[in-house]
Amino acid sequence: MIGVFSAIAATSIAQWNVQNTPNRKTFTRSEVSPMVSRHAEFSGMNWENRVTLLTEDFQAVPGNVPAALPSGWSTNQVTQQDNSTGNAFKTNNATSANAGGYWPVPNIAGNKFAGANDDAPPCDCAMDDVYIQSPTLDFSAATNIVVSFDIFHDQNFGGGDATLQASTDGGATWNIVPIGVDDTGANIDVFPIDQDFWQSLIVPVYDLSGQSSVTFRWQWTDNGSWASGFAVDNIVVGELPAYDVRVSKTKVGDWNQATFGLGFWDYNRIPLTQASAVKATTVIFNGGSNDQVDATVNYEVTFNGTAVAGSPFAGAQTSANFLSLDKDTISVATTFVPSATGTIQINATATSASGDDDLTNNAGSATIEMTQFEYGRDFNAAQAFFGPTTDFEFGNLFDIYADDDFGAIDVAIGAGSTAGDPIIGRIYLFEGFDAASGDPIFTDLGVETIEYTIQDADLNSVGEANFVHLPFANAVTLNADNVYLAVVSCVANTRIPVSGSNEWVTSWFFDGTWGATLSIPMVRLNSDETLSVNNLSAAASAFELGQNIPNPSNGNTTISYNLPSNERVTLTVRDLTGRVVSVSNEGIRPAGKNMITINTNALGAGVYTYTLTAGNNSLTKKMTVK
Repeated sequence: MIGVFSAIAATSIAQWNVQNTPNRKTFTRSEVSPMVSRHAEFSGMNWENRVTLLTEDFQAVPGNVPAALPSGWSTNQVTQQDNSTGNAFKTNNATSANAGGYWPVPNIAGNKFAGANDDAPPCDCAMDDVYIQSPTLDFSAATNIVVSFDIFHDQNFGGGDATLQASTDGGATWNIVPIGVDDTGANIDVFPIDQDFWQSLIVPVYDLSGQSSVTFRWQWTDNGSWASGFAVDNIVVGELPAYDVRVSKTKVGDWNQATFGLGFWDYNRIPLTQASAVKATTVIFNGGSNDQVDATVNYEVTFNGTAVAGSPFAGAQTSANFLSLDKDTISVATTFVPSATGTIQINATATSASGDDDLTNNAGSATIEMTQFEYGRDFNAAQAFFGPTTDFEFGNLFDIYADDDFGAIDVAIGAGSTAGDPIIGRIYLFEGFDAASGDPIFTDLGVETIEYTIQDADLNSVGEANFVHLPFANAVTLNADNVYLAVVSCVANTRIPVSGSNEWVTSWFFDGTWGATLSIPMVRLNSDETLSVNNLSAAASAFELGQNIPNPSNGNTTISYNLPSNERVTLTVRDLTGRVVSVSNEGIRPAGKNMITINTNALGAGVYTYTLTAGNNSLTKKMTVK
């Protein structure tokens, strides 16, 4: 399907600049199946004891949603599918917003918001210029006033920009309100994009002080395309606090690296063979009117619920002049190197000796799984299914810290794929970007997995994460200090699930040209070299179940087993009364050696049995939880 690409001399991962902006793939409606949200985040602001001119969180709108906007708020009309007219913006919740299946606004329990949905019936409308408009406000006696609000702005499927606009003449004319300035000092007029998170913005409107008639609009365009939508919530117009350091988001990895690799990229699971010192980054925001000079972040790192030695770790301080309404990133490389499988959680707390008038928004967290073999970026739950009408390749970049043998590429297959269609895994060496074109340079290593034929039982629905192994004929050695692209090569209309979105250029799609994707395909590397075909063929032909290790266990424990043929596998854990306490559906697993890791933290101390069922066969052993 894919030819060999020309390459420059091999380049160390420490030499690649992240400022390149490669082409981005945009998928059409026919190429994407319905989506489900993964993240929900509000950083929030405490407006108690501060002067406020307007507050609106849309929670008081009665009845079912979608519904009309609150009293005093207005929107323009759009033509709907039945040629009737309807409100462009409506009061929604996460369920009603995603009624069409393509606009997964992150779900926050019980939350309502204003949204313009370009997809859900009865709309599917032309929304080239739609807005939600506030009541008129009196700024005659106002000073130090800002507009604070939350947005969900994913710009999916060709969607366009969103802006904040203001009028001081009763709506006769409107002007865009800049939300900041860039590195050159030019105004930033459009809202930032994030496919996973709600974003909180604070926009100063000091130049409107003294005006007796001020009205705001949140304006969005679908750019003339089939697009998702735009949402706004928690609108407050009022006085800015003097000091307010806020945590916007916390991620695993060191964002202050000037290059790719070396802990810079985000992963959600890492095999022990690629373990290195845990790194973390927090984006902080100065929501106060005064500059901050010594904001910092302390990181508490826990492993399987227990704080690691040396925690908390102090992050590097911000610049000496952390301006009002500006962002900064604080990163730390801890001294903790994980040596066992389990869950690492990073808890970040921002502090400032300059002062902080609101301590309710100073914390954030992130987690990562240390695995026996799996190396992955995805969030372990299918959100959408990508499958164009041409043959394609889809995969992720992986940076290698230590020489390692890999036995397979793991992939989840999406609902809508055709049983009987073939898929093959490939690995390319990533050698940077072409200086002239900006295109990525990938060199085909000439290694492929064994061709696999999709089965009906492989297909994943929304929220599922059943993977199949694509084994190499022989284990493939990947070398330290290099970055590799692991892809799955598919025929037209095969659907590959995506899960989560990238902060950096880490996922790539090929359908004749390479393009980066914000969505992360559920494609992983597997460092279990025994999965390779030669090792599988030498595996014992018997159906075997191993003892869990460690035993007794008080956290993650690993159970090995051997299959004489490919089988659908289920692991059932019971207490001594026979009551089922957990069930793990592993999907179809290949012949040979396999492993399951389970977490026993949720179980009380005592003796349990675990039963492995493969096809029509079952085996049972005991384990102890302490």
